[in-house]
Amino acid sequence: MVKQLIICIFLSVLSSALLYGQDKSVINDILITGNHTTKEKVILRELNFKKGDTLYIYDLEKSLTLSRENLLNTSLFNYVTISTEKVSEFHLDISISVEERWYTWPSVILKYDDRNFSAWLKAGDLSRSMYGVSLERYNFRGRKENLKMSFLSGYANQFYVSYKNISLDRNRKHFIGADIELSKQDEIIIKTENNEPVTFNNRFRTVYERQKYTLNYLYRPLIHSRHNFFLNFFKYNAADTIIKINPWFLLNGQSKLNCFTFDYLYTYDKRDLKAYPLEGSVFEMLIGHTISSPSSDTKFFSTVIIPTYYRYFALNDRFHYAAGFNLKLSLTNEQSYIYSRSMGYNYNMHGFEYNTIEGQYFLIIKNLFKITLLNPRISELKFIPLKKFNKIHYALYFNVFNDIGYVSDKYRTSDNSYSNKLLVSAGAGLDLVTYYDRTFRFEYSVNGFGKGGFFVHLTAPLNK
Repeated sequence: MVKQLIICIFLSVLSSALLYGQDKSVINDILITGNHTTKEKVILRELNFKKGDTLYIYDLEKSLTLSRENLLNTSLFNYVTISTEKVSEFHLDISISVEERWYTWPSVILKYDDRNFSAWLKAGDLSRSMYGVSLERYNFRGRKENLKMSFLSGYANQFYVSYKNISLDRNRKHFIGADIELSKQDEIIIKTENNEPVTFNNRFRTVYERQKYTLNYLYRPLIHSRHNFFLNFFKYNAADTIIKINPWFLLNGQSKLNCFTFDYLYTYDKRDLKAYPLEGSVFEMLIGHTISSPSSDTKFFSTVIIPTYYRYFALNDRFHYAAGFNLKLSLTNEQSYIYSRSMGYNYNMHGFEYNTIEGQYFLIIKNLFKITLLNPRISELKFIPLKKFNKIHYALYFNVFNDIGYVSDKYRTSDNSYSNKLLVSAGAGLDLVTYYDRTFRFEYSVNGFGKGGFFVHLTAPLNK
């Protein structure tokens, strides 16, 4: 009986091995077309396979799908097509056709300068806009490097220059970058009252200056994981009137602050499409430590840890669900308004778009249910002569969402009642997704304090 069982197991394993041996192919060649600017090595780096690899047939379709998603997530291409061709019984060629985006953007800029688009619309003040000229070169030298320079005026006078994603090795695992930002403003948010931002302005002189110098090193050992290291130097200078109104705007009644910030950002990203994900997940962990410069009168430090996780599920072809959280843990030895900003700046809840909430800790949990009203489709606009712009894709989605949050602030004042209290909100909206990673969100939401409204956003919901 035991012998018969052993023989059966052996024959089963042997038959499976023979079956898999017949259902696999060796990649004979990888043929790439359409990359008039992009170097082949940039494209090859994003593939889940390489020339000479052996792929089982049951893994082939998945590998091709993941590779196509990886290429689209580089934001270098509008469209990517991958196909296979059998060249012998056990060998195949893989053909990759890409349609490159427009990479050079010299432009005249008019942009809002507020915490979010809805807050800017509510203010109804065109002076809170920035205008100027900019030159951006994506995919510089065909190596996915980014070069940018801009001069802006208006709400803030800003000069910005950056050169990022410069590869240091042939395998494209090590990268460096740098940027400089110099800005002067005659209006600035200086504190929070009644859970909303308070601004101070002087149209005749600069009230706030900030200088930022950054060096960046990126290590990308695998396609989906990134280790980012940043060394920043900040110089802040605030008008004396601001310090009189809020002595803790910078630090302990000081109008100047120079400090270094060391940031480490780990990202593991397996979303199907970064611009508007429907499946997959993304995890980020930011660890930052800020210390005042040695010449400062007051010794200041701030440490922050911010993990973020989002997960996206396809329930079927039309219905999707997503959930995730943002968590902030921080420690400072002195109170500082600019280093205690929590909700309403980089992190938001639906229904609280007009609010700002300061605190040392926060937790935001988000849930979203999505229905596809219009599946992604492609249309050609024949009246546009440029190929990089006359073919557009678009899709339409209906969302129902619910957010839960909490912000802890040991310096809370009585008028800022939203901190140290459970925060909830819910609502529904429409998302129009189109080419060049553009999303237009139209939503109605209401928070747990009975305040609701119609909001417009220019980013995808529940996304990093």
